[in-house]
Amino acid sequence: MILDIALALNALIWCVVLILPFYGFWMGYKDRRPLMLRAQLILLCLVVLLLAMEFSLATVAAAERAQTLERLISYRTWLFIGVAGASALGWGNFAVARRMAS
Repeated sequence: MILDIALALNALIWCVVLILPFYGFWMGYKDRRPLMLRAQLILLCLVVLLLAMEFSLATVAAAERAQTLERLISYRTWLFIGVAGASALGWGNFAVARRMAS
């Protein structure tokens, strides 16, 4: 059950990664930096929670679910690249939209 929650959390993180650049543009246009900072913090907290779940699952995972856990752990590199890229695009779009609005 915990592994299913970890997979759902992974999917949620990827949804946030896809939305963050557009959200950054919108918040920059509206000049709402605190909301953008809050969104960034929520994304980072979700990533830390997923990593904590992965580490705990690695110690207590059942043998029949080991393959699914390995697949989840193999996404870790892409997760870091995606979060870093989405953050950079989000803040870049924030700066561009802020200049457009003023």
